[in-house]
Amino acid sequence: MLKELPTLPTGIQALEAIGTVTAADYDQVFAPLIDRASRTGSRMRLLYIFGPGFHPITPGALWADARRGTAYARVLDGCAVVSDISWIRAPARGIGAWMPCPVRVYALDERDDAVAWLASLPAGAADVSVGNIAKAYVGGSIAAVGSLGGLAFSKGTKNRHGTR
Repeated sequence: MLKELPTLPTGIQALEAIGTVTAADYDQVFAPLIDRASRTGSRMRLLYIFGPGFHPITPGALWADARRGTAYARVLDGCAVVSDISWIRAPARGIGAWMPCPVRVYALDERDDAVAWLASLPAGAADVSVGNIAKAYVGGSIAAVGSLGGLAFSKGTKNRHGTR
């Protein structure tokens, strides 16, 4: 599930992934944050935490995130992904390279640093070009598939041989 965390500095929205994240979680928790920012013309600085209680994300949730990508790329000033899970960290870095806003990846024990970085960001431009959105969507999708494909390969290798 996705849980919104309320106790952060003004302007920072935080989500924590706990258990299995589904498409319904995106629709019920993440979508309202994006819709509210779009409707009010406000900006988002997103802290996204994947802690030890996180289990795999469903394909439906990945699709829901991809569908929402064009909307949230327009309202983000920055995004900090906080996790010690390598298969979250690697795709986040790859996707971040394509986003029209800064994206940083932090370890769980660096959560306060992630919040401080988000709080320090200047307000972004209100308009993100269609080209930037397309670049983020295509490049981010390729980066995610590549990283997740590497994960599947490494897990398959580990399962067959007992080691990585």
